[in-house]
Amino acid sequence: MITKRTDAWVAVASLMLAAAAATGGTHAALANTYLPNVVVQTQDGARVRFYEDLIRDKVVLINFMFTSCTNQCPRTTANLVKVEEQLGDRLGRDVRMISVTLDPATDTPAVLRDYARRYGTKPGWYFVTGRQKDIDAIRQRLGMREDTNDLMQHTGMLVYGNDATRQWAATPAFAQPRAIVRSVMLLMHRRMEK
Repeated sequence: MITKRTDAWVAVASLMLAAAAATGGTHAALANTYLPNVVVQTQDGARVRFYEDLIRDKVVLINFMFTSCTNQCPRTTANLVKVEEQLGDRLGRDVRMISVTLDPATDTPAVLRDYARRYGTKPGWYFVTGRQKDIDAIRQRLGMREDTNDLMQHTGMLVYGNDATRQWAATPAFAQPRAIVRSVMLLMHRRMEK
């Protein structure tokens, strides 16, 4: 069920991402002015830059979660596993999935690796952690920063976009997997046409 709060987050995320796309300029400028290029760690312990290494020129799906969540996160991850299955061999090659922890103090790379294994995720889906201030910057820039420190109050939104064409949108992470994949595929085809 879509609530007024969910509608508001979709509107905020869409506006913020559209504003970033409208700024023009180079990708490097966009990284420095809009999408944080902070260092994060993947579930495999690799240190990568959020924008340059994970997003730049890619089609991506980004959600926020934490491994000790007992309500929304397990259901979101299970739904995204269905998205992953429908993406098939496009995952990792044409599309990346990025799950950013909201609890970096607990969710070390090893904890994220165990979480990813529990769901049987495949290469091309990155679970990332980092310094709290960097995670907060990522959330804020993607329009997903709530005015609360209560982790259970995070939105269940999925931000997806094509960095090469600067087209971004958001949808509830509980949306039907086929609908999510269809939206992502439209962005992917625009990337190929460019």
